[in-house]
Amino acid sequence: MPYIPEKHKRYNLLPFCRKRGGEVFEYPSNLISKTEELLSPEESITPYGFKSYDEYFNYVDNLIMKHKDNSTLVGILEQVKVQVKEMNTKEEWSVLKYVGESDGAIFGLTHNKNYYWPTRKDNPVYCGVIDDEEFTAYLYPTEAHLWEILDDPTGMAYNTIYGNGKGKLSIKEHEEMIEKFSDVLKDK
Repeated sequence: MPYIPEKHKRYNLLPFCRKRGGEVFEYPSNLISKTEELLSPEESITPYGFKSYDEYFNYVDNLIMKHKDNSTLVGILEQVKVQVKEMNTKEEWSVLKYVGESDGAIFGLTHNKNYYWPTRKDNPVYCGVIDDEEFTAYLYPTEAHLWEILDDPTGMAYNTIYGNGKGKLSIKEHEEMIEKFSDVLKDK
C-alpha cells in the first residue's frame, strides 16, 4: 500500500496503487546507475516494484549487510538510501489536478485526475509528474491553463507554472518532444 500523508488522502491520489498495492518512488537515477554497476545484475536497487518504502529500505539494508566488507560500496548504498528517503517525503510534494483534456495516450493524463509533482523542500524544482506506478518526468506541459494547484507546500508548482521554474514545458515543446520520441521508436 503506498504511503499517502493524511493531508493528501482527500485527493484520491494513486488509485491503482491503493487498490493493488505498491509504492511510487522518486529516485536519483545517476547514483542508482553508478551503484548498480558495482552490484551483480540480480541486485538491482532501482526502486521499482516494491510494496512500500520500508520494503525498499530493508532491501538496501540487506545489501549493505551482504557487502559489509566493501566499504566503498557500503558508502554508496548508504548514500542511495539517504537520497531516496529525502526525495520521497511526500509531505513536501505538490498535488495538482490536471484540468486539460484527456489525451487517451499510453501514460497520458486524465482530465480532473490528481497527480503528485515530487520535489524537496531543500531544492524545490519541478521533477515531473507521478501517477500510480509510472514516473512520467518532464513528459507533460506545465502551462497554467492545464493544471490546478491543490497543495504546494514548497511553492515549486506555482513557480513552475507561473514563474521561471526549472522544467517549464509548453504544449508546443511537449508535442515536439513526443514527435522526436516517436521517430526514435520507429527507427528501432
